[in-house]
Amino acid sequence: MGFTRLTPVVRVSGRGWLRLDAHHAALIAALYTICASVMVMVVYSWRLVVNSRHPHHLQEVYYGVQISYMSTVCTHITLIVLSSLLVAGICKERCGLVTPWVVANITFMALEAVCCMYSNVLRDHINKRFDIICKAEMAFFVTRLFLNILALWGVMRFYRNIRAGITYKDPEAIEL
Repeated sequence: MGFTRLTPVVRVSGRGWLRLDAHHAALIAALYTICASVMVMVVYSWRLVVNSRHPHHLQEVYYGVQISYMSTVCTHITLIVLSSLLVAGICKERCGLVTPWVVANITFMALEAVCCMYSNVLRDHINKRFDIICKAEMAFFVTRLFLNILALWGVMRFYRNIRAGITYKDPEAIEL
């Protein structure tokens, strides 16, 4: 016979028009991650195609830049899949579906920073200066980094609330 752990269930109620609780913040973070990842995939896929049409512009660093861009595209494909799991985890209020997104988001932010700097340093080696593509790529990355930190904060707030026993589901109707 085992012991069961009883945790109190606290419900968040209220139907305000403009209410940003942890549940809504986590959903917004998941949707932001999906949209941002699609946008990054489109931009980097375009750069892959442009580079493949003119490989002579990058000379001996062509493969390094292409591999850097390809790894960025692959990380964002994975983030889209994990963001879909995050939406399911938020709707079902299951911590096990939220945790992989948190770990991957932190890991992929670091990996993307390395790939971004690597490709920019390689292009700088050929161009002998940081070009407009580098400046635009870094501005794009820093902006998304800030928004990713906000998204991570919203999801972690939701995760802590679920672990504490707070639920966002409507109470079940009891018929007598």
